Parts: sequence; structure tokens; C-alpha cells
Amino acid sequence: MTAIALKIRGFFSDLWFNLDLFFAKIFKSKTNETVAGAPTEKLSFSMRMIRMSVKDRLFFYDQMSTLIGSGVTLIDSLSIVMAQTKAKSLKKLYKEMIRDINTGVGLAETMRKFPHAFPEIQSALIEAAEKSGNLKLVLSELVEEMESAQDFGKKVTGAMFYPVILVCMALALVVGMLTFVIPKVAKIYKDANQALPQLTQTVINISNYVTANWQMLLIGLIGIILAFWFLFSKIRAGRLAWENIVSAVPILGAISKERNLMTICANIAMLMKSGVLINEAFAITEKTIANLHYKKALEEIRRGVVMGKEVSEMMGLEDIKLQKFKDNKYFPLQMSQLIHIGETTGQIAQMCTKLKNNFHKSIEYKLRNISTVIEPLMIFFVAIFVGAILLAVMLPFFNIGKTIS
Repeated sequence: MTAIALKIRGFFSDLWFNLDLFFAKIFKSKTNETVAGAPTEKLSFSMRMIRMSVKDRLFFYDQMSTLIGSGVTLIDSLSIVMAQTKAKSLKKLYKEMIRDINTGVGLAETMRKFPHAFPEIQSALIEAAEKSGNLKLVLSELVEEMESAQDFGKKVTGAMFYPVILVCMALALVVGMLTFVIPKVAKIYKDANQALPQLTQTVINISNYVTANWQMLLIGLIGIILAFWFLFSKIRAGRLAWENIVSAVPILGAISKERNLMTICANIAMLMKSGVLINEAFAITEKTIANLHYKKALEEIRRGVVMGKEVSEMMGLEDIKLQKFKDNKYFPLQMSQLIHIGETTGQIAQMCTKLKNNFHKSIEYKLRNISTVIEPLMIFFVAIFVGAILLAVMLPFFNIGKTIS
């Protein structure tokens, strides 16, 4: 399914790219003048909106790391990557990047022209690497971090795959029984003119309603899903409410919190190792984190750092010796303590890496527990629903037996 989805997305991306070229030939936009007076081509809307999948981005960084590490020039490396790429839109993107670099623009600067292809944190890492001369090292670390994040995402998906499939199969089974089995059984009981138990009559009534109004129910279900998606993903108040709901769920809330903390620590560690200042590292991480609560918390930390406060203090730690700690629902005591040690020893990046690994292990442990706890619960609830329908079907047969006796 993933390969098919990538092919479909690539098809539409190439289609959009070709349409843009077609209209660009008809409606030629005016060119901007550079400082030297030479005309430059204005980026089209489709060029600015080019997207890269995680797989394509990982391939790009992996190839660039290998080629630059082997002594190949930046432009030649991009040319080789472009030659290995099949998607027309990505070929156009690499061609634009090569042209920019030929005019003296840095790799990070040309990456920022395509925000939908290269996330801000990656552009910032490349910029810091170019300034420090550690481009090969940073590219290698970026590849390792992306591969680790990809493997972790697969573990999360794998842990939730079986429960989701089980729920979908249960829903399909219940809907199928209500739509196809129950109406036939109801006709048999109706012809027998037998009084039905309350449970059986209730199931028959539900079946009649579903079969008579399935179009409206389907439209309503799709509408509810779209409404919830819009409310909880596009509206700020809805997103905040959804984050509060998720955080209140016992196990899921802990996993969500540690996932956000792991992402923050990983980003801060990579940025600071690349030479980015701590306040800039928090500013970049603030832009890349999706959780609105943590986005606000990172903003407060960044402002505090600018005012001369320590990061551990902004996370709630007052005195590590006396263990004075203000209650902070976003950052645990362990994190503020290790950050304080990093501030004292000048090794904040190393401490963030240690924290990232700790959160990674903790999440993996919780995911294993979810698999062992949720699966029996899901089977139990599915058995209840299916068993209730089967019992409703069989109850009249028991009554028939009593009547005959």
C-alpha cells in the first residue's frame, strides 16, 4: 500500500508540474532584476510547493553524504542525485538548486526556497554545517537520525496495526450481520408469528434502520469524520482541546508526552552539535514541533534564555542540591536535572542525546505493554458485540423449544 501511495503521489506531482509548465508558457511572468542587473527566473507556484517524501529526502541526504565524503564537489553531487531521480518535479528542484549554487548561493539558502521539500530544522543544520565546514559529518548524522526516526515510526505503526485491523474487521462483521443476516432471520420470525425477546427485537429494529437509511448513515459518518478532522487539526482551539484529551488518556498520554520530548531533545542535540546557539536551537525547534502546548513552552524557554536565565530553570528546576522543583507538566524532573548538569559542564547537546535515548527506550517499553494489554481487551469487546448479536438471533429458537415441550 505504501508503494502504491507513493506512485500515486508521484503521478499527481508530475501532473501538477507539467500543468504548471504549460501555463507558464502561456502566461510568462515578469522577471526580477538582481543587484548586478541580470534577470532571474521567478519561482513558479508549483516549484515553491514541491514536496518530498521521507524516503526521497532520506535518499537525497544519504547520497549527498556519500558523495561529498568521497571528495565530490557539491554541484557534481547534486547532478548525480538528479540523474538518479525519476520524478520530474524533483529533477526540476535539483536543477534549480544547482543553478543557485552556481551563482554563489549556499546549499542551505537554496533549500529554504523549497520549505515543503526541506523542513526548517534540516536547512538550519545544513547552514550551521556550511559555516563550520562539517557538511559531511552533519549529513551523516542527519541520515542516522532520519533512519532512527523512520524505524521508530514503524514500531509505533506496528504496535497499533493489529488493534486497528481488529476493530475494522469487527465493525465490518457487525455491519454485515445487521445488513445481510438479520433481515433474513427477521423474515423467518415474522412468518412464524412468534413473540420475540426484547434483545432480538432491538437488534431487528437496529437492522431495519440501518438497511433503510444506510446512505444517510454513511454520509453522516463521513461528515462527522471530516468535521472532527477539521476541528482537531485546522482550528487552534480544537487542536489544543485534542492535545488535552490525548494527554489525559493513561498510557497514550504518556507516550505522546515522551514522543514530543524525544523530538525536542533530538532536534536540540543535532542543532547544538552543528554549532547553532542554544536560543536559536530552541527557536528552530519551536517552529518544527507540532504540539501547540510544547510550542508555547519552547517559546517561553527561548525568551528566558535571551533574558539570561538557564534552560533548567525555565523547565522548573530551582536548586539541584536542595531538589527544589516547580511542578511542570511538560518537562519532567529528570530532564531538567540532566539539562542543568549539561549547562554546568558545557555538554547540553550530549545530555539532550542521552535524554532522547532514554525517552526512546521508555516509549518502546510502553508500546510493548500496549500490545499485550490492548489486544486481549479488543478481543473481549469484539466478542461481546458479536456474541450479543448471535444471542439475539438464537434466543427465539430456545423459546420455540420451550413452547413445543
